[in-house]
Amino acid sequence: MKFGCLLVAIVASVSAGPRGFQPSGASQSAGARGFQPSGVRSPQRLALQVTYAKDVAPLLVDRCGMCHHPGGSAPFSLLTYADAKRHGAQIAAATKRRFMPPWKADPADGPFVGQHPLSDVEILLLQRWVDEGAAEGDPRDAPSPRVWTEGWQLGKPDLVVTLPQPYTLPAEGTDVFRIFVIPIPVDAATFVRGLEFRPGNPRVVHHANIRVDATPVSRRLDAQDPAPGYDGLIARSATYPDGHFLGWTPGQVAPLLPKDLAWRLDTHTDLVVQLHMQPSGKPEAVAPSVGLYFSAEPPTRTPAMLRLGRQNIDVPAGDARYTITDSYVLPVDVEVEAVQPHAHYRLRDARGVATLPDGSTKPLITIRDWDFRWQHVYRFVTPLRLPKGATLSMRYAYDNSDANPRNPQQPPSRARWGQRSSDEMGDLWIQVLTRDERDLDRLSSDFRPKVAAVLHLDEATQHCPLDFFVTCSSASSG
Repeated sequence: MKFGCLLVAIVASVSAGPRGFQPSGASQSAGARGFQPSGVRSPQRLALQVTYAKDVAPLLVDRCGMCHHPGGSAPFSLLTYADAKRHGAQIAAATKRRFMPPWKADPADGPFVGQHPLSDVEILLLQRWVDEGAAEGDPRDAPSPRVWTEGWQLGKPDLVVTLPQPYTLPAEGTDVFRIFVIPIPVDAATFVRGLEFRPGNPRVVHHANIRVDATPVSRRLDAQDPAPGYDGLIARSATYPDGHFLGWTPGQVAPLLPKDLAWRLDTHTDLVVQLHMQPSGKPEAVAPSVGLYFSAEPPTRTPAMLRLGRQNIDVPAGDARYTITDSYVLPVDVEVEAVQPHAHYRLRDARGVATLPDGSTKPLITIRDWDFRWQHVYRFVTPLRLPKGATLSMRYAYDNSDANPRNPQQPPSRARWGQRSSDEMGDLWIQVLTRDERDLDRLSSDFRPKVAAVLHLDEATQHCPLDFFVTCSSASSG
C-alpha cells in the first residue's frame, strides 16, 4: 500500500502589484471584508423559470469552467447545454454538499485570491433548474463562450523541465502519493519569479506539492526505486524556497511575483514533486512538467514561513473531539500574505486567528468541514497587517469516531502523528513579510528557540530557513 504525506498548495506567495509595507494596526476596508459572490439573482427573478441560458450557464462558466472545459483537469466539460443537462443531477448534488466548487474556507474570511464560492441562493437555483426539468431557455441569453488556452498560462517559460520517463499509474487501487525528483539544469545561480505546473495527465493527477532540494538526498531516494519516482516521505532537505509556497491544484495558476520577491535558485538543485493521483480503471501514463520564469534581479525582500502545529498528536480510537492548539506572539510588525492549513483525514474543524494587543481578533482561516482532498494555499487579496505583540494561534478539532465518513480506518484505531496519510498531522503555515531585513532577522531569532526546544534540533539544523520550522503546543481531548 502506498502512503505519503500530502501538503497541497497552489503556486503561491504574494500577489503581483505594489508591495510597499503599510503601518500596522490599520484594519481592512469594509468592502474587502464584505465579500459578495457575483451572479446572485433578485427575489423577483427567482420567481421565474430557471433556464440554462440565463441562469445556469453564467455560473458554470464562471465557477466551474476553469476545470470543466475540454482538455481541463476535470473528468468532463460543462460548457454546453447538453453537457450540463447530462450531469445536472451531479451538479445539484455536489453543490448542495458544497463539495463543488472546491473551496473550503469560510466565505467571510479573507478575501482570498480566487475566492468565488457559490452563494446559498445560487446553489438553490441550480437545484431548481434540475428539479424543473433542466430547461435550456433562449440560447441568445447565454454568456459569450470563453476560451481556455491550452498553452502556458503565464506565457512562454524561460525553462521547462519534464519527468524524463513517464510513471505508469496502476489501473486499480487506492489513491497514490508518489514523489518525483526532476533536476533543474541551470549553470549559474538565478532568481525565480514564477513557476507553472502542468500535470501531464489531468484525468488522474489531483494535485501536487512542490519543493526544491539543493542536496543530493532526494535524488538518491529516487535512484533506489527502479520505477520513476519513489514512495514514502519527502526528505527534510526538500524545502520551500526563501519562504514561498509552491504547488498546484486544478484550475489554479498564481501570478508572477514582483521582482523584489523572487527566490534564489542555485545550481545542482532538484525539483521535488509529490503527486496525488487517482486510478481511473486503466493504466495511465503520467509525466508532469514545470515551467520556470526567471528574473535577472536579486530580491530585496524575503518572506518568512511560520508554522504552528503539533508533532505529538495521539488521537484515541473513537474520540470525536480531540483538539490541538498552538500560538506564537509576533516580536515585530508583519503583513500576513498567505496561510495554508494541513492535516489528514480525521480533522473536521480548522481555525487560525490573530489576536491583537488590544484583545480584538482577526480571522486567518476558518474551515468547518475539512477535506483532505482539497487543500489550498489561501493568499490574501490585501495582506493582513498585524502589529508587534499580536498573537497567531490555531485550533484544530479531530474526529476519530466511526461517525466521521472520511475516517480512513473502520473500525477506528488509534492515530498518531506521522507523515503517511493513514497517520495524522496538524499544521498551520503562515507566510509573512516583515518591514525590513532587520525585522526579519529578529523574527527568525525569536522563533528559532521555540522550535528547537520542541524538536531538540542540533546547532546545524537550527540555522535552517524559517520554512523548516515547526512549533508545537499542548493537546486536549474532550
